[in-house]
Amino acid sequence: MTQDNGVTDSNEKSFEELLDESMESRLSEPENGEIAKGRVIRVDSDAVFIDLGFKFECIVPINQFLNKDGEYEVSVGSEIEVLVERPNPNTVRASKQKADQIREKRAIEEKFKNKEPVVTKILNRVKGGFNCDIGRHTPFKVFLPGSQVGLRPVADFDEMVGQTIETRIIQNNDNGIVVSRRAILEEEREEKKKETLATISEDQTVSGNVVKIIDAGAFVDIGGIEGFVPIGELSWGRVRHPGDVLKEGEDIQVKILRLEIENGKITLGVKQTTEDPWESIQERYRIGDRVKGKVVFAAEFGVFVELEPGIEGLVHVSELSWVKNFRHPSEVVSVGSEIEVAVLGVKPKERRISLSLKQIQENPWDEFKRNNPPNTRVSGTIRNVTELGVFVEVAPDMVGLVRPENLKWEGEISPLEVFSSEDLGKEIELIVLNVIPRQRKIGLGVKQLTPDPWNKVLRDYKVNETVVTSKIEEILESGVTVALADDVTGFYAIREFQDDEFSKESIKVGDEISGLVTGFNKPKHQVNLSRRRLEKKQEKDTMRDFASSQQESSSKLGDILNEKLKALD
Repeated sequence: MTQDNGVTDSNEKSFEELLDESMESRLSEPENGEIAKGRVIRVDSDAVFIDLGFKFECIVPINQFLNKDGEYEVSVGSEIEVLVERPNPNTVRASKQKADQIREKRAIEEKFKNKEPVVTKILNRVKGGFNCDIGRHTPFKVFLPGSQVGLRPVADFDEMVGQTIETRIIQNNDNGIVVSRRAILEEEREEKKKETLATISEDQTVSGNVVKIIDAGAFVDIGGIEGFVPIGELSWGRVRHPGDVLKEGEDIQVKILRLEIENGKITLGVKQTTEDPWESIQERYRIGDRVKGKVVFAAEFGVFVELEPGIEGLVHVSELSWVKNFRHPSEVVSVGSEIEVAVLGVKPKERRISLSLKQIQENPWDEFKRNNPPNTRVSGTIRNVTELGVFVEVAPDMVGLVRPENLKWEGEISPLEVFSSEDLGKEIELIVLNVIPRQRKIGLGVKQLTPDPWNKVLRDYKVNETVVTSKIEEILESGVTVALADDVTGFYAIREFQDDEFSKESIKVGDEISGLVTGFNKPKHQVNLSRRRLEKKQEKDTMRDFASSQQESSSKLGDILNEKLKALD
């Protein structure tokens, strides 16, 4: 205030002093783009008032004070940093959000430069990978490629969303920031690998984690380095696929079988971490024992039966069934079924057990032979008819054979003339002739169902005594057949006839001729006859009769007749 006498009040500043203060104040004001520190002087529901040294307070929207957890972090009197924006000398804006982002970016650039890991939260899936947040105080989005998530491809990307992991920044340029988890895992693995290689040796049992399963086996991480377990080294027993024994991500114990560091190969075994069941096999399985097992595989030569984990025996095709005929063992037993078998042999060194399915029951061929001695009458079903004979099933899966010579008493005849395809499945009566269990053969007969008519022939027809008269049935190149009683055939050889008898047709079918019985052909049910022998017999009988009637004649005549008779004989 100025007094009337023109003297300046000592309590009032001079113009010069006020000007200097104004200039100092302006010089201390934050510049455009500068991060300045201010003090919160007031907090409203939608804004925060900050003193930055201006003649007026700066206002910042309160939503810029939300932390990553969604909570407000601001109070009166607290100091905060904001980015000052002055589009013109009379306008001032402040942004806490932009200041936070600048600080985050500086920190990220420092971590990129020093190759330091960053805490990364996976936000969501996008094409080729994930959107992630690596900001400490404020969100800072980056890209994580799917190929950089792990050491191996990730099967399910959706499972990764929401996880917090450590990554390394591998790209920081105008195209954006890219992070990698794989880079960190590879470094960790390399460190573990060095430690592991310094401590492992062959025949050592170590812990591992199954990282990948393929048809040929499984890859196992044993500490920064992977070894391979071939499928044959997974179990003492049969393994169809490694996935049946192991699961990816599973922790297991393995034994180092071969260590080839120069080639980068490590061969591992799982089964070697347990006792070999074959070492004590003879204590558990003895010849003659009956045991149960599961059919695990069927081949043309037999079936494999698992008796216990790691122990499989073979049932050879010859030991599957006493009677059943089959083309493949799977027709007798099915894979996965449980069966009872008999132990035939144990060879621990060869890791073999011989088993039998049929030996657990009596040989049905022996049983059939015992119950059906020769001449037993049985019934059966015709299964096939060929030139070899008639095949008849006389018991389940037991087929006997009726040979051609056992069809009719008249002689051997083609089975196809007696039975046809229409008779298949027909039931007939038969006689058991013989049973050979070892060869699985049963001899059967049809003609034996009736008495052999030949026996009557032998009684009724006497050699060199019986004379028969019958009609010619057939004229052959070898001779002539005639019909006798009881379905018996007589036969005259060609030599019994004159050469011109056939050419002059003096011998015809249906003509009656007489002959003397000279012998028998039993296989053909045939009586051999002779016209010439009959003529000689008749001549001899005539002379005998004459000699008998002339007993009183001279001895000389008698001697002559006797000589004649001897000549006829």
